[in-house]
Amino acid sequence: CEAFSTYPRTYDLLHAWTVFTDLEKRGCSAEDLLLEMDRILRPTGFIIVRDKAPIIVFIKKYLNALHWEAVTVVDGESSPESEENEMILIIRKKLWLPEGGSQDST
Repeated sequence: CEAFSTYPRTYDLLHAWTVFTDLEKRGCSAEDLLLEMDRILRPTGFIIVRDKAPIIVFIKKYLNALHWEAVTVVDGESSPESEENEMILIIRKKLWLPEGGSQDST
């Protein structure tokens, strides 16, 4: 599991469809992936995660520590490409200022 080569870019939107489930097969750390996503995502950027319900619950435990907020969580529609029990989590990265905590830029 290596860092993504993104220099000199950052992103406004990341989309992870079963990426965390696939990590289990590779033996990589989900926590490391969350940190890497935080590194490459711009403040006020969004992450769309579509994965199994237990994975969504796992990710939600780290939202406060990463200064992210859950915008919404919905059940995924059944389709030939999706697995059972999938959910969609939409996350927004807050603009975090060390002296004042977090701030919404809207």
